Amino acid sequence: MIDCTILSVDDEPLALRRIEIVLKAIRNVRLIGSAASCAEAVALIAELRPDIVLLDIKLRDGTGFDILERLPGDVRPAIIFTTAFDHFAIRAFEVTAVDYVLKPIEAERLAEAIARAQARLAADSSARELEEMRLVVRDLRAEFHSAKASPYETELWIRGTTSLTHLTLDQVNWVSSEDDYIRLHTSVGSHLVRMSIKTLAARIDPEKFVRVHRSALVRLGAVTQFRQTPSGRRDILLRDGTRIVAGRVYAKRLRDLLRDRA
Repeated sequence: MIDCTILSVDDEPLALRRIEIVLKAIRNVRLIGSAASCAEAVALIAELRPDIVLLDIKLRDGTGFDILERLPGDVRPAIIFTTAFDHFAIRAFEVTAVDYVLKPIEAERLAEAIARAQARLAADSSARELEEMRLVVRDLRAEFHSAKASPYETELWIRGTTSLTHLTLDQVNWVSSEDDYIRLHTSVGSHLVRMSIKTLAARIDPEKFVRVHRSALVRLGAVTQFRQTPSGRRDILLRDGTRIVAGRVYAKRLRDLLRDRA
């Protein structure tokens, strides 16, 4: 394994001491500093530029998410989360961070995480992984700090074969159903997601997206015209030029919402 430097971040003195003791027994690593607050951590990481940061989530003056957001763009350490939390963040950390280690920290488990970080550093892939983590952390950080979070989702993470794509619902003009999938249509393309249109409709704001057909949703902000043709067909025209036919039973709801905005 390659030699690497480590900086630990935790606001509990006993936790920092525990990490220091454990690291002494691990070969090819050197603890070069520790921080007990967000401000101190950002300053030390920028100054010392450690290869690996052992990062707690909840600190007295903020969170580990805040630290990642405030790091200079050219500082790209490998991140191992050391946390007592095992709920909303862990699934994302498994995808984007090198690893996470639950407290109380066990020596063997931390050594395993550090070995994984060393392997990644050796392959010089930490920059790409950290950038992916920044995107997910931005999403998680907003959720973590929001005391009055909306019950509706405002953005989605679309999983590809080797990537995650961030998409805000304000970018989506309309949604169509395709068997067991939905297609999210934007002004520059579309994204296919394995989900039913009924499931999506339950997760997004009904004041912003409205069902216009059993297999279609439209974002009200994307609608530029709603009209009934002489033949009785109800046409919806979107700002990007797309035309969608509204079902009869859904037309009244759409008409009422558009009148409220007039």
